[in-house]
Amino acid sequence: MGGKSSIDRLDPELRSTLIELLNDPNVTQQAIADTINDAAGEKVVSKSAVNRYALKMRQFTERNRQARELADAYLDKYGEEKQNQLGKVINHQLRLVVFDLMLNLQELQDGDPEERIPALANLINKVARGVRDLEQAAHTNAERERKLKQEVAVAAEDVAKTAKTAGVKPETILLIKNRILGIS
Repeated sequence: MGGKSSIDRLDPELRSTLIELLNDPNVTQQAIADTINDAAGEKVVSKSAVNRYALKMRQFTERNRQARELADAYLDKYGEEKQNQLGKVINHQLRLVVFDLMLNLQELQDGDPEERIPALANLINKVARGVRDLEQAAHTNAERERKLKQEVAVAAEDVAKTAKTAGVKPETILLIKNRILGIS
């Protein structure tokens, strides 16, 4: 896990051009490397670097597509009211990502000592951000769930009051209230 790749070190404008060319199926990876090198005025990327970057981008895009499909399927199956559970699933996935990042620490032990320190600092920074984001997402989900439960409880009380005013029997009111609160 060394330093940045030649693609990651590119000027943002050149990287943008590279990504645009990668999205065109009619352009070969060699042609992309040649175009970027010509624009830079020197050889800054190789065909294999373009290939590795293209593979990484495809994998990233595929993971995002799968995550979107999973989220959509979940919401279709369980409905919008179960969105909090989806948040918990996402939190679990974030924990797995942080775990994977921590496993990469082992790869650093085999690397060049001069590359280890910046790579280790970068990895620790990513793990720290991941943990912070994970904790914030968990807090947001817990707060959302708490507010939702409060709103449901208020709604159940309002329904009970309205039913009592309408002359509904106390047993029926209790049954309705329990149903709203999800109590069997």
